[in-house]
Amino acid sequence: MHWQAATTTILNTLVQQPRLGLITDIDGTISPIVAVPDAAFVTPRNLELLQALQPHLALTAVISGRTVTDTQKMVNLPGLVYIGNHGIEWWSNGQATIAPEVISYRPTLEAALKDIEPHLLPGMLLEDKGVTLSVHYRLTEQPDSVEDSFAPILQYIATQHGLSLFLGRRVFELRPPVQVNKGSALYTLVTQHHLDGAIYLGDDTTDVDALRMARRLREELTCYALGVGVESEHMPAALRETADLLVSGVQDVEAFLTWLLKARIASST
Repeated sequence: MHWQAATTTILNTLVQQPRLGLITDIDGTISPIVAVPDAAFVTPRNLELLQALQPHLALTAVISGRTVTDTQKMVNLPGLVYIGNHGIEWWSNGQATIAPEVISYRPTLEAALKDIEPHLLPGMLLEDKGVTLSVHYRLTEQPDSVEDSFAPILQYIATQHGLSLFLGRRVFELRPPVQVNKGSALYTLVTQHHLDGAIYLGDDTTDVDALRMARRLREELTCYALGVGVESEHMPAALRETADLLVSGVQDVEAFLTWLLKARIASST
């Protein structure tokens, strides 16, 4: 269901919650997808809206697969909570804090990185994110066929080193085998900030954990949480199936946040 069809039903219930939180992904959600990760940027309108929403929310948070340092730098708004590497890193007192259970995996990731390098295809970008590894293949000659041909290679390397392999939009990720993801991060945010309501926005496979957690929190009556999936050309089927609501791309995220700001202001008057 498109979000505009729900403004008088579930979204109206959401904005009435006393302590409401907004949690958003970056790439493909508030920032357009680009060929090279370093070239990405959050749209000026989304930055403006995140800042404007802060006084009307109990929490405004950004969670990304990027490092938390990169996440904080891209948004760079004071007062927000920043989470990186899919929940493994949190920004605290001006620096990254890492989930203790993953620190010991650094030598393993370094060894896996060395095993991956000889297999890289032209156009691939191997990104060392400290506590995870990413292989971007958007710029390869035939990206549509890379997943089938390259995934078995990475799965073998991941298994050899006791790591977990995840597939995203034109990216492979190797992570320590720990139960930390965007869903667990959402749960922590809801409990730490005592939220009555929460809205999560995301566009990729790694956001599915958070969308499932939103539904679980709502069904368990812990928090009235809704998951919003951002539609795109390569939208994962699991994201569409799990989302409570849909927005039509980054520009529509701007429209949704504009509505949320107006609705939140109206609910407090």
